[in-house]
Amino acid sequence: MSLLLSEILGSGILEAGAPSVVAGRDVLARTRVRWVHSSEVLEIAPLLSGGELLLTGGGALLALKPSVQVEYVWSLASRRVAAVAVETAGTGRQLPAEIVTAAEQAGLPLIELRQVVPFVEVAEDVNRRIVSAQVRALQVADQLSQALAERIANWGAALDPLLALIAESLGVHVRVLDTRGGMLGAAGPEPGEDDRGPGSELTVGGIGVAQLELIGGPGADLEMLETVLARVRSIVALALAGQSRPSLTRLAEDELLRLIGAGGGGERLIELSQAARIDPERPIAMAVVRRPPDGQVDIEQRTRRALPSTLVVADGDWLNILVPLRGGATHAERSQALAVLRDAVAGSGLTGALGPTALTVRQASFSLSEARATWRLGRSAKWPDAIYDASDFLVERMAERSLSRGVVEALVEEVLGELVRLDQRHGGELVRTLDVWISTGCNATESAQLLFLERQSLHKRLRRIFEALGGDPRGRGKLAALAFAVKLVRGNAQLRDDVRP
Repeated sequence: MSLLLSEILGSGILEAGAPSVVAGRDVLARTRVRWVHSSEVLEIAPLLSGGELLLTGGGALLALKPSVQVEYVWSLASRRVAAVAVETAGTGRQLPAEIVTAAEQAGLPLIELRQVVPFVEVAEDVNRRIVSAQVRALQVADQLSQALAERIANWGAALDPLLALIAESLGVHVRVLDTRGGMLGAAGPEPGEDDRGPGSELTVGGIGVAQLELIGGPGADLEMLETVLARVRSIVALALAGQSRPSLTRLAEDELLRLIGAGGGGERLIELSQAARIDPERPIAMAVVRRPPDGQVDIEQRTRRALPSTLVVADGDWLNILVPLRGGATHAERSQALAVLRDAVAGSGLTGALGPTALTVRQASFSLSEARATWRLGRSAKWPDAIYDASDFLVERMAERSLSRGVVEALVEEVLGELVRLDQRHGGELVRTLDVWISTGCNATESAQLLFLERQSLHKRLRRIFEALGGDPRGRGKLAALAFAVKLVRGNAQLRDDVRP
């Protein structure tokens, strides 16, 4: 259990220290503290496990060199410490700008205590409240577990009555989804679009067969729901086991996709592929579809009708889809699968992505991770297609894997620097125009149509572009470099920094 940092800062015992949040204000409202710890030890980070509010005196910290102070902040951020409160009262100094800047960059709330505060009393008060909340949550969980056990003893282990009892006791929406997103049972008020809650896997015979979710409204205590969920999931799994048992092939299919989603491999991957009737030496392509909040999807049925050998499994907020390819005309088969998936989600409001072809099932995890990266890039680029194609984002995906921000900036400057600056100065669309022109095979008529321009206006833009580039790039071996650089400028790749600040 935890308390909101903002709630702790507003408590009477800490208010006496005149706390001032000097960094991390943008994350303050959602930062939660699971324990309060006080220490003057500057090498404390390895001893922390995350979620702590660390109280420390400023004397020793402020005596350090700025570079060591910054390293102290980053060491705490790397351990996911919730916040740091530094007491500067009596030191005659404020927190240096280097510490404040480092905390802001690390997303670590930094609080300056300008008056003396009894750290021991603060820790005792806050930690006592956290423990009390934990006890209350365990009491609720125990009472509900006992009620469920009594219901089973008196009326049997039917699933729906158990879900109804959970929903009534907690005032939440309860649902059980199979591994493919299908609804097995539900109870309680229908969740709103912004309602959220924890979920947990239900296992039968050691194999995950369903997901139990407790969905609460905006004011729901999510940590209490997590505590309750941990206690009742085995009881619900017992009822589920008596209600339905999936076939061995179905279990193998689900476990195969789960292993791929976890990045697993080895002989286990081959064994599951064979058990799921997937040839491990044939090419496949992985796709993802983002699940809607209500969990109701029919992608499996619709894709299976067009692609009978497709496997689908729910994985948190995603549907993971394995599309086997025969291997003779892989590009054509993949294009067909893309068209089928786009038809399957058309008009549903769902979005997804198809990853690159994996030559064997051993590369399936890579195809899946690239599909998810493609989905993110496609959403950022606001592409009109419901299912984004990984091949359309090859440059951005490669940049994220292999290129640092500095390398990309240097490449763009060398190839497109003057053109980019022209756009920045005049708010123009020269880079976009160049992108469309190259993408259409340098076809002026098609480019003008896509840009909603008259041909004369397009040619005027192209003349300005060619001037900035030092001439017409056609026939000079420059189009490939230009296409690459334009993708980097207009894409939304999440590039890694060369050096940590």
